Order: sequence, then C-alpha cells, then structure tokens
Amino acid sequence: MIGVLLINLGGAENQAELKQFYRRMFLDKHIIPAPYFFRNLLSLYISKTRFKTGWIRYEMIGGTPIKKDTQALVVALQSKLGNEYLVKEAYSYSNPLITETIDYFSKKNITNIIAVPLYPQASITTTSSVVADIDKIKKTHQQLKTTVLPEFFENNHFISFWTDLITKHISDNKLNKPLLIFSAHSIPLACIKKGDTYQQSIEKSAKLIAEKCNLNFCVSYQSGLNKKTWIGPETPETIESLINKGTKEIVLIPISFIGENLETLYDLDRIIVPNAQNNNSTKVSRVRIPAIHPKFLQLIEQMVKID
Repeated sequence: MIGVLLINLGGAENQAELKQFYRRMFLDKHIIPAPYFFRNLLSLYISKTRFKTGWIRYEMIGGTPIKKDTQALVVALQSKLGNEYLVKEAYSYSNPLITETIDYFSKKNITNIIAVPLYPQASITTTSSVVADIDKIKKTHQQLKTTVLPEFFENNHFISFWTDLITKHISDNKLNKPLLIFSAHSIPLACIKKGDTYQQSIEKSAKLIAEKCNLNFCVSYQSGLNKKTWIGPETPETIESLINKGTKEIVLIPISFIGENLETLYDLDRIIVPNAQNNNSTKVSRVRIPAIHPKFLQLIEQMVKID
C-alpha cells in the first residue's frame, strides 16, 4: 500500500489552537528568516498578543474551512484512488502535524509515502518548509521512501479547474467581458532575492488561465505584512487604479489558493471587495473555490499515479 499525504497550512478551530498556530508559524525559519533566538521571542510575542484579534476575524467568517475542506478532499481522493492507497491529511502548523501523520503511516507499515503540498506555486515560505519538515523526519524514519510532489501551476487540470470556475462565475453573475485580477498571497521581497520562483509562477499561471478564458488580466498581491518589504502591487490599489481608468467589471481570482481560508473569506470578501464596491459603478466580485472539484481531483490523481 502507498500512503498519500495531502499537506496544507492549517487553521485554528478555537483560541488555544490559534495561539499554537501563530507560535509554530512564526517560529518557522522559512516564514521568518532570522536566528532562532529572535524567532522564538517573536513567535511568543505574536502568539500572546495577536490571537484575540485574529480570533475575531475567524469568528466573522464562521471559522476557517481549511481542515473541513482538506478532510473532504481526502475522502474524495481516497474514493478515486482505491484500496492500493491510503490518503491522509497533515498541516504545517496545526494538528495533525506532518510528523504525526507520517508516524501513523509508519505504524501501519506503510513505507512508501507520496507527499502532496497543496500549494500550486512553490515558495520558500510554503513548499520549502514542507520539504524541510519531511527531510527532518527521514532522519528518524530511515525505512521510509518519501516523495514530495512538485508545484502544479502549469498542469492542464489546474488551468481547467480555474477556467471552469471563472466561466461559471461570469455566467452566474451575468457579466460581459470582465477584467481578471489574479490576487495572490504576498511574500517577503527577501525570498525573491534568495531565488524564490513564486512570483514568476503566479504570473505564468495567471497568463495561462486568462488566455484560456480569452480575457484581459493583471496580477496583484494581498495579505502582505509590510507594503515596502513584501511583493506587490497590492490588490486594493490595483482595483482602485482600474476603476479610475473606467473598468466596469472586475473579477478577483485567488490564484495561490486551492480552497477557502481567512485570506479569501475575510481579506477579500469582507475588506477588499466591499471597499471597492463603495461609491462607484464598477462591478467587483470574487470567484469562490469549492471544497471538491472534479478537475482538481483529476490533477492530484494524475500526479500521484505518475509518481
């Protein structure tokens, strides 16, 4: 039997979990590229001071759907792959952690594991962190053969996944020929200077999808911590510029995500889109991401079986 491990960022389901989530995230050197002493102090500070504000946002969106949707993906993929595979989920900063799920596979005598980071465009801040965690685990589980699958932003199933969602959104909202804004989560400029290909991959996948939709597009970034030190342009400023130029229909696509989360349900739906709709005649809307989509299931099934 082959183990398939779907890896996502994670999310909190109560305040205690949110404190732990912040603690783990900001202790990760792939998120904060600084000495351990500094990361340790920063993660302690953030986990104790930011969790209340953060939890208010979680409550406003009805709680993060990341775990529920990832679990639904596990069930759907298990059904497609059959009994030759055992599909489980793990998270970088929430339980079950990657270590815990690999331990589970090991206890089941499953030594061949295919890890699938659910990040379309690889980055130091996401995929590299997953690879580092698995490399660390290999040192204590030397009998395991663990393969980490690559980014998939150019895969035809991924392009079709977004094309289908965009086409349906345009039809459902009776839009004519909107301009597409591919809004990706920002990352520190320091990562790009270190050779991170994330921004290039975002722009390439946006181009491929827009071409298949036969629509004009641009790329912007959201949810960055610092305007001067994180990649841009920022999504709110991009929308404002397009509105000022007379653009009448704008559709936002959260291109760096494969499921709903705090950045889509709060940052986009509660802040960015409502602010853009105030006092102007431009229609601004956002494509939603279903928990399960046949094209995305086909993508993962193809990647796993090719490996």
